[in-house]
Amino acid sequence: MKSLIVVTAALIVVLTATFAMAATATNSLTAAASVVTMCRITSVTNLDFGTYDPTDSANDDDGVGNMAFRCTKGTTYDVYITGARTMTDGTDTLNFQLYQEAGRTTTWPSVAPGVSGVSANNAPVSSGIYGRISALQDVLAGSYSGTVTVTINY
Repeated sequence: MKSLIVVTAALIVVLTATFAMAATATNSLTAAASVVTMCRITSVTNLDFGTYDPTDSANDDDGVGNMAFRCTKGTTYDVYITGARTMTDGTDTLNFQLYQEAGRTTTWPSVAPGVSGVSANNAPVSSGIYGRISALQDVLAGSYSGTVTVTINY
């Protein structure tokens, strides 16, 4: 009889513990974030014209650069390149122009509005920068350089 009482007591303890842990409590956690409209220039490669011969009437000197940027999906953007299209060696000025395509027919705007678009996603957008120094510029021999600025309004 004693063993029956011990077994019954043990069974009651196990069942009581099982029922005591059968209840569940829950609560919700909310996740939130704000996404901003943003454009970021990710790279700009310099434009190197190489060696320019100011005595060659048939040879315009060309150079190629590139820029890449990315914007938040659905962002309307406007790209242009500001600054004088000139290079100096300290005393003389060498003029150049910047174009949107290799055929060098459409110039890059230097003020807004520029080249507009809407980002389909946040993947990089890459655009060539095609430069040309026109022939027969009357300049001194030297090392010429200048700076322009890629600008994105969004």
